[in-house]
Order: sequence, then structure tokens, then C-alpha cells
Amino acid sequence: MLKSTSRAGILCACLFSLIFVSCGEKAQIQTAGSGDSTGIAISRPDQQIRNARISLYEGANKTTDVQAEYIEKYEKYDSTLAWKLNVYFFDDSGKQISQLVADSGFVRESINFMEVYGHVVVTTEDSVVLYTEQLAHNTSKDLIETDKFVKIIQRGDTIQGYGLEADRRLRNIKIKKQVSGTLQGSDGIIE
Repeated sequence: MLKSTSRAGILCACLFSLIFVSCGEKAQIQTAGSGDSTGIAISRPDQQIRNARISLYEGANKTTDVQAEYIEKYEKYDSTLAWKLNVYFFDDSGKQISQLVADSGFVRESINFMEVYGHVVVTTEDSVVLYTEQLAHNTSKDLIETDKFVKIIQRGDTIQGYGLEADRRLRNIKIKKQVSGTLQGSDGIIE
């Protein structure tokens, strides 16, 4: 009877962990084989910060400011998780060139990588607006990328499709597939 109860307890703990991690408002980082009886351990953050700000640099030049309502930092995994984001991108002279808002995301500072999720909107200094649900930014490549649906609006023109590669200013844009759009003054959709 003890063996059956123990298995049921482990199963319940595993299910609870999965439900907590996948449905909770704040994500947790999971690792396997950390020595407990379930084989799964949930890492606790090294730091928790409200109304936080992180700056990313390339050499002495600031490339990105990340502001978030809530941040959890995991030193061991070089991961910073953030919720309710406002991100500002800068050029080499320190001038702001675009702004991004998103529901959540994570940053890996050692490789200058950021990925954001949920209601992602990027607005450039030239009033180009990008809408998507997921976007990754790699400062070393100076690229923003996604495989998700994107919609871009510029001076009344709308272009949409799946997958995107672009610079931080949204000037060199490549939409990968199912591209369509409406041009101002045009009779309809262009494919």
C-alpha cells in the first residue's frame, strides 16, 4: 500500500508541477535529474525585481533598454524572464531607433539575445509598425526574426505574411512566405 501511495504522490507532484509551470502567470525554469524523487526540480530565481530595467551593450555602446513590470533572473541558466515589457533599441550614436512592447519575454545577456511573446508591437522612428505574437532579437547579428504571422503598416500600406527577418529599424524587411498586402491607392491585395 505504501508503494502505491508513493507512486500516486509522485504522479500528483509531477502533474501539479506541469500544470503550475504551463498555466501559471509566471514561468519557471525546469531541470531534470536534480536529485529529488520525481526527477524534476523547479529552479527558484536568484533575483526577483518589480519595475525593473536591464541595458544590453555591444562594447561601450548601449544597444537595448529592457523595462519590465516584473523580472526573474536565473544566473545558472543566463536567463532573465520578464513580463509586461517595453524595450527601446538604440543606434551606435545612442539615438532611439525603435520601441517594442510585449506581454512577456526572456533575455540571455551573455550572448545579447532576447525573445518576446504575446501582443508584440514594434514601432520605429519612421512610424513603421510591426505586429506579431513572437519575435527574437540577436544584437550581434542586428536582426529581429520570427516564423509567426506578421503584419507591417507603413504610411497607409499594409504587408503581411509568415516569417520575418529585419533590422531593428525595420528598413530591410524579408517576409518569408504567404506574403500579401494592400497599398494605399491600390485596388486591392498584392501577392
